Amino acid sequence: MLTNTDSHFIKLHQNLVSDELSPKQIILLDFIKKNGQVTIGQIASYMNITSSAVGQLVSKLEEQHYVSRSINPENRREICVSLDTLGIKYFEREEEIKRFIISRYYSKLELSEIVQLKEIVQKLNQIVLKEGIIHEINDKGEI
Repeated sequence: MLTNTDSHFIKLHQNLVSDELSPKQIILLDFIKKNGQVTIGQIASYMNITSSAVGQLVSKLEEQHYVSRSINPENRREICVSLDTLGIKYFEREEEIKRFIISRYYSKLELSEIVQLKEIVQKLNQIVLKEGIIHEINDKGEI
């Protein structure tokens, strides 16, 4: 049942988003959005990949204007990464999609059902974070 719901939301999301980003690119962008300006090392540590691999991901996203790099003024040997114009637009669009899904589907649930769903999703999220599956996903979204 959850798989069917996930599948429906994924198809809906794919129809509404024109960006063709890999799962690792999305994880990287999400990390930057949540933390603001971050270093290559912080991204590597979070994603459990090498700084070189992060550099490759960042280079591709930088070419497409999703992220931009700058030199850390406090440590000139360190490169900082932040969202660029398309990265900001990507998350604005994500927010629009979330609002659409909420108004279309979640608004039909009772308040008690929403509270229960929230608790279940939070618990599931904690399990996923504890297991640390980020490094198990390759660039094609395969496990």
